[in-house]
Amino acid sequence: MSILLAYSGGLDTSFCVPFLKEQYGERVITVTVNTGGVAPEEAEAIHARSLELGSDGHILLDGRRRLFDDHLSYLVKGNVLRGGLYPLCVGPERVVQARMIVEEARRQGARAVAHGSTGAGNDQVRFDVALRILAGDLEVITPIREHGLSRAETTTYLKERGFDVPSSTTTYSINAGLWGTTIGGRETLDSREPVPDEAYETTAPADAPDEPLE
Repeated sequence: MSILLAYSGGLDTSFCVPFLKEQYGERVITVTVNTGGVAPEEAEAIHARSLELGSDGHILLDGRRRLFDDHLSYLVKGNVLRGGLYPLCVGPERVVQARMIVEEARRQGARAVAHGSTGAGNDQVRFDVALRILAGDLEVITPIREHGLSRAETTTYLKERGFDVPSSTTTYSINAGLWGTTIGGRETLDSREPVPDEAYETTAPADAPDEPLE
């Protein structure tokens, strides 16, 4: 028996690899669906990290064309922005990822699929609804949400088992995709504090050079 884990290489899904193996005693195969945010060198690092954590195999699927053709092309043409400001970049990614993960689960003969969504935010709903509609016969496992684990707790879990946890993964959760990048962390949960510049993957305009490099 095997479990297919939607895997990004971040803290939450990295925790899920050894946890699922310990708790269920089954083969765990990780699957990364590239929806535009995975460069070749990052794909190699994600693959290596998955195996380091003890997975029984890693699969990389390219979902960029499906994401654009089935979702983004219509959203762009319709100028669809949440509140007139926010590109709906993450929701379509999760639908494509869920569809492709279910297809891979069928190919692999897996009995369950797992994801690292927490009990906060919309990802848990996006994944769960899509997975249950597309594959109601497969068990959906959500270790972090089911056990109410914090990022500090998952970090401790990995470190206690001898796994290195980069400090950059413990503070913010970053989702990069074809249409945009989102950042989640302490400051994004309320409006009392601004997100610090170091949370962003790009340089603040005030700190950018006045002249181009070329």
